[in-house]
Amino acid sequence: MKRALNIIMLLVIILSTSYTISEEQEYIPLPDELYQNDGSQYLVLPENYDENITEKSKPYRLLIIGVDTNMPSIRGRSDTMVLAVFDAQCSSLKLISFMRDLYVQIPRSGKTRLNASFSHGGPKLLIETLKNNFGVEVEGYIAVNYSSMIKLVDSIGGIDIEVLDEELKPLNGILEYYNYLNGLPEQQGKLDKAGFKHLSGLQAMSYARIRKIDSDYERIGRQQRVLMAILNRIRSLEISKILEIISENIEFVDTNITMSDAVKLTGDMLAVESLNTRYLRVPVKKAFTNKLIDGTYYVIPNISKNKKAIEKFIYD
Repeated sequence: MKRALNIIMLLVIILSTSYTISEEQEYIPLPDELYQNDGSQYLVLPENYDENITEKSKPYRLLIIGVDTNMPSIRGRSDTMVLAVFDAQCSSLKLISFMRDLYVQIPRSGKTRLNASFSHGGPKLLIETLKNNFGVEVEGYIAVNYSSMIKLVDSIGGIDIEVLDEELKPLNGILEYYNYLNGLPEQQGKLDKAGFKHLSGLQAMSYARIRKIDSDYERIGRQQRVLMAILNRIRSLEISKILEIISENIEFVDTNITMSDAVKLTGDMLAVESLNTRYLRVPVKKAFTNKLIDGTYYVIPNISKNKKAIEKFIYD
């Protein structure tokens, strides 16, 4: 059971590397008052723990948060916000991605970008904001940062990705900046030419974060290629190596999942042979506008239309 639980944690880390953003927006710094959690929480079951699960649970709603930071703690802006709704009875997994630039009402903070809620009040304020604006209920959350992605790719021995000519310069630019921030030689890991490459964790993270050379749809494609490369690489490994990777990649995880919920969720997921996975992006099509407010571009959602779309998606 401990092994199964750790596998779920690894899958969450993998899933959190795939961002879903629809409209290209300039990155605008947020205030310096940041939520910080310098400690990590771990879900580890005793070796002799066992529980027979005879009934499948009701749908479980897990908020997966990818935090825009490379620091060894879960702090900063929530660059990725995905609500995963797992229904064991229907063998379904529904993923609802919320754009970070959504202009919403944040409790006690006024109207601003959705990702500011995590900066100002951590996962609790983000969950409260999602509920107040879109009516979504969340049972548990898991937050991870970019360090998790880098460490994961390195622990599986890297991934194979084709880097296009126009992607080479921005990839190296992101990589050099990361090295600078972490006191490393700026040229370390820099790619000398485009083509099919075996990327390290830092190179893969830099590739996935390329923003400005094309549309966000292309950016999503790059992130999906990284995700699939990670999954394919993991599938090729022996179980002993996978378990080793699991133990190495749950270091930077912040979660409120209880032991009881973790056990039930693990049992239900292991009992499902094949998951029917569906996706929804919020805001949905024809239910938002882009607007410049005080010099900053925001995505203005039609709250009523998006709320109805989310409800229909979850319950259909």
